[in-house]
Amino acid sequence: MQLTKKNITLWFIILLWAIMVPVLAYVASTDLKVGVGLSVMIIGAAICLVCVANYKLGYYIYISITMTLPLLERMSGSEQSVGVVMDALLLSVLFGCIFKRGDETIKKVKFFKDPLLICLFLYLIILVMEFFNPETHSFLGWYVFMRVSLRCYIFLYVGLNVFNNLKDVRTFMKYWLILGTAAAFYCCIQQWHGLLPYEQAFINKYRDKFGTTMIISGIRLFSFMSDAAVFGIIMACNIIMMLILLTAKRTVITIPTKIVIIVSIMLHVLALGYSGTRTGYVMVPLGLMVFFMANLQKRNTILVAMAFAFFSLVILYGPFHSNPTIVRVRTAFIGKQDESVNVRDRNRHRIQPYLQSHPFGGGVNTTGGNGAKYNPGHQLADFQTDNGFLRAVLETGWIGMLLVAGHFFFLIQIAVSNFFRVKWELDKLLMIGIAAASFAAAISQYAQDTSTLVETSIMLYAFMAIVIKIKYLERA
Repeated sequence: MQLTKKNITLWFIILLWAIMVPVLAYVASTDLKVGVGLSVMIIGAAICLVCVANYKLGYYIYISITMTLPLLERMSGSEQSVGVVMDALLLSVLFGCIFKRGDETIKKVKFFKDPLLICLFLYLIILVMEFFNPETHSFLGWYVFMRVSLRCYIFLYVGLNVFNNLKDVRTFMKYWLILGTAAAFYCCIQQWHGLLPYEQAFINKYRDKFGTTMIISGIRLFSFMSDAAVFGIIMACNIIMMLILLTAKRTVITIPTKIVIIVSIMLHVLALGYSGTRTGYVMVPLGLMVFFMANLQKRNTILVAMAFAFFSLVILYGPFHSNPTIVRVRTAFIGKQDESVNVRDRNRHRIQPYLQSHPFGGGVNTTGGNGAKYNPGHQLADFQTDNGFLRAVLETGWIGMLLVAGHFFFLIQIAVSNFFRVKWELDKLLMIGIAAASFAAAISQYAQDTSTLVETSIMLYAFMAIVIKIKYLERA
């Protein structure tokens, strides 16, 4: 057999693995932690090489691993430097994209004329300027926030190279909803069979995890994501998109596929209830309003609206008074205002003098727990905003807050424009689904810091990449 360069490389890889397997086995027998660490490093290096070789596959690998990292962290029994893993994976995807020179269609994107991208660029400039904010006490706090923000920008750029046609968009949405269904199913298992031992040990070990998980009505479940709040927000957005897909004609989405979607919706609804995220309960009807207003002339839309209204009335006013999940859903819409809501309102009024006297904010990572960690002694440290817009205005001033609001506005506006621009019904439903889910996420920003949470930022920046790319592809 003639030895070629390809054969030599293959034999070298086989020989390398043949040597490494017994070496790892020996090291693990002498020191388990070192052996596990080496194994993780080797597997991680292999995954990074795959991401470099195929950046489109790497894009999905990055999302999958990032979404499940909290589960691996709980299995380890201690908090890990998951940010390092995310950075390594994303940089590998970016290098692969650069080496492959991306996709030709990205040249159609007008980076310095698109309103959403301009909004993102201006916000990045604001973040850089916050380094010179005299109110900031810590360079590390600014660096951490910039690192997370740059991660989102890189993810957006890679996404603009991944979504090169509407088929790529359909592939991503199918993948995203399957991933959400897996998360919903895992949450249902947690509810029906209880948390696994390592999950119980993890939340008991860390006081902040325990405080956000245990409530009066029971346990707020989180599936394999970082916490119940971000999990509930994603469940709500997925429910909105799948309900919209159900209005498609049978020639577009077949009956068996719709049955699968209905089963997925049921799992998502249960998971949303088990998460105890009242923000998510409000997101669903408000998000669907966008879709209903754009499609009131269609019979299927009216039928879905009637079915959703009936189901909502049963939940709110049905004879279910002992189920803690249903009781928590009802408190989001009817009944007396929760004391936690009153506390948030009082906090907002109390902080108004600071807003008026600091037009450029107090600096990034100066509020809440991050403020206490990176800027101890700061006036905003330990102040719980419980509001993404409030955090933005406190940390980056009114301009920063308006730019954050602009992210959502232009994302929704472009998605709605794409809805009227694309031709096929399924693509129209996906575009209006993104618009409705993004509007719901904008609403959730009032009660959660949605745009900076890891999992929800992945969803939002993937949506941004989709709507921006389709805008220019369909215009051509």
